Amino acid sequence: MKVRTLEEEKLDITKKSDFNQIYELYGYKAFSFLIHHLQNRQEAEDLLQDVFANLWHKRHQIEVKGKMENFLITSCKYRLIDHFRKNKKISHQQLEGVPEKQVSTTPEDIMVLSELKSKMLSNFKKMPTRTKEVFLLSRKNGLTNKEIAENLKITEKTVEYHIRKTISQLRTLFSFLF
Repeated sequence: MKVRTLEEEKLDITKKSDFNQIYELYGYKAFSFLIHHLQNRQEAEDLLQDVFANLWHKRHQIEVKGKMENFLITSCKYRLIDHFRKNKKISHQQLEGVPEKQVSTTPEDIMVLSELKSKMLSNFKKMPTRTKEVFLLSRKNGLTNKEIAENLKITEKTVEYHIRKTISQLRTLFSFLF
């Protein structure tokens, strides 16, 4: 038997304790992905269990290349496609274009979302004025990088820098979720 150790996490999917740790590390992100597309908590939980049960069942045949997180999200995507095909809800091509939706099913979810929004705004206010301005013109007003550059009399590369900087800071802020 060939034992595969995941380089990044130093976890072996063939060991029950490591497998449980993988579930704890990435289960929430996989669940979030599923509930985002299904809009149904019970179906998302069922599909998540299917993904992890399949991973455990095939743990000796599966070779994870790259990040376990990416592997799980891809597994969830394929399981979701199978689910939709069986239920004839939408096709694979339609799944690619599903727009993002907010999922707030319980008062607790609403409270958590409110806290996250507050943290994001607080962090956003601390950013340099030009960075905020560029980001808002891009995301809120829908201007292209070229239009922003012309309006603010800066280069497109500078616009890209400010947008990347903002997204990076927001990702870091919310990295604890995933």
